[in-house]
Amino acid sequence: ELAEKYLANYPFNKQSTKELHEQVVKHLLVPKWADAEAINIDPPKLKLWFLGFDVESSTRGKYKSIMSGVYSWGQCEGLIPRGEQFNPCRYVKGREFTQVTAYEALVLEIEDTFKVLSALQQPEYELALLITTCGLRISEALGLRWRNVLWDRGLIGIRETFVHLKMQDGAKTKLSRSRVEAPQLLLDALAAWKRETIYADDHDFVFPSEKLHGDQPRSASQLVEDYIRPAAIAAGVISVKDGITYDRDGEVVKRFGFHNLGRH
Repeated sequence: ELAEKYLANYPFNKQSTKELHEQVVKHLLVPKWADAEAINIDPPKLKLWFLGFDVESSTRGKYKSIMSGVYSWGQCEGLIPRGEQFNPCRYVKGREFTQVTAYEALVLEIEDTFKVLSALQQPEYELALLITTCGLRISEALGLRWRNVLWDRGLIGIRETFVHLKMQDGAKTKLSRSRVEAPQLLLDALAAWKRETIYADDHDFVFPSEKLHGDQPRSASQLVEDYIRPAAIAAGVISVKDGITYDRDGEVVKRFGFHNLGRH
């Protein structure tokens, strides 16, 4: 009951955050603890349950944080008694729950980034160039519309993001920049793409999905799978053997996508 009220009433700032919490609460927390009295869940039993998930400590820590958030919200709303003793998550501690991952993403040097870019064609080249030169997140780049490109001022405005196949207002955080400088190389490339695309009106997305008739941007995961990874392999930056991705030094690369291009 507490979890249901939390999902129905908590003022989530982002749709993506709401979807994450719904997934964890509905598919993990409720199936296990639905019949338990919220304030009487035994912390040692709760810790053992968390440790039963074969996931990274950062993911396990996220599960715990979301469950603790359900309790904190319930206490603020007066649904359960206030005080740390009534939130069992407060007593679940240990390095197995740290949300700081030790994984370091592979960031390409400028020479390797250029090789990857050279293996791409329009408009994937323009998208990768945008991220590389301006340091945009892929969600910000895909949310870009032509009206956000301030050609005469050499700026790009960040007004929307495209996350989990849904448009969201504003940048990812309050600290994110609302405008970034765009080098002339990028502006020239975008201008060339604008002359080619059939979706060139001010309200159109710069990188629209043709399958969806331009009504929404393209899928980031599909772009990585179909273009970015193959370009990186062709450039000799990464290699794949038995489904595992390696860098030039033979180190395993857990994830490879637009974020690996870095900013140059």
